[in-house]
Amino acid sequence: MKTPQIFNEFGHVISSSEDVILIDDVIDEFVATKRSVNTRKAYTRDVSNAFEFLGVTELQQLGRVQFYDLVANLLRHLELATIYDDETKRAENPKTVNRKAYAISAFFKFLIHSYGYPKNPMENYQAHKIQKRSNTPSLTAAQVIDVIAYFDMHHQKSQTKFRDYLAICCLAVLALRRNELVGMKWSDINFEDSTANVYQKGGSYKLLPIAPKLLKKFQEYKDKYASVDYVFSPVRNPVTGNLNKPLNTNYIYQLVSKTVFKVTKGKKATPHSFRKSFIEIALNNQEDFISIINATGHTTVEMVKYYDTRDTLKHNAVHGMAKLI
Repeated sequence: MKTPQIFNEFGHVISSSEDVILIDDVIDEFVATKRSVNTRKAYTRDVSNAFEFLGVTELQQLGRVQFYDLVANLLRHLELATIYDDETKRAENPKTVNRKAYAISAFFKFLIHSYGYPKNPMENYQAHKIQKRSNTPSLTAAQVIDVIAYFDMHHQKSQTKFRDYLAICCLAVLALRRNELVGMKWSDINFEDSTANVYQKGGSYKLLPIAPKLLKKFQEYKDKYASVDYVFSPVRNPVTGNLNKPLNTNYIYQLVSKTVFKVTKGKKATPHSFRKSFIEIALNNQEDFISIINATGHTTVEMVKYYDTRDTLKHNAVHGMAKLI
């Protein structure tokens, strides 16, 4: 059970309670405050790894660690997780390291609020600089059309090929993340209103329109194959026989990377490439930022700009001003 105010202003244990408070239990309390399943998993992993590096398994042990040593060891932990380019000496995985640092910092904020720990050892941590624009590879509109056409050509041959065709359509046309895609259930699709209520990153829902042609394909697949709750479920499961579960996201990753490479004759892409391409194609189609945000579920215009890596010379307002001369 949680004991309030067990640390003094120097981080030393002042509670008279003899109950041992395990760090793992406190981490469980901390991640329970997060709505997203993926966020909870990531925070649990990152914070647990940090305390494993520190060699601290009990909250009371933390009170015996000098604050200076705590800061130094946490920085050392993050430094060991950083991969540097041999020539430029710049971090090649800045987002990963920054994510770990943020998770650790958030955990200590929780300790300060819930257990009276005096100070956040990550307060002065200098995060790695990251690119202002996404380095996720894009697909052109023509390439997206070619990939969808490839899956369309084979989708009637089997349940697997039909399912994979629908998956690619959803990645491309609905701008879904992998986790959003595999988490879709038939109850999320309203065939009367032509909408899909998608559970998205952060634990909220976004309501998306479904074009008539895609909705018809969903209906066809459902009538022919659907027997479980999930839209994108395994076709076979030789281990347990349970098919009422979402596809593994790694399957979607491999499906996209291998097929795009084949269809485009060497183009490297990931499932997120479709999401990024969606934004760039929408901008080319003169869609406004609000319309794009409504589709992608992003909360700020800045995130849309982050994924817009189109040619800044070709797509430039200067061209439209030439008539003034």
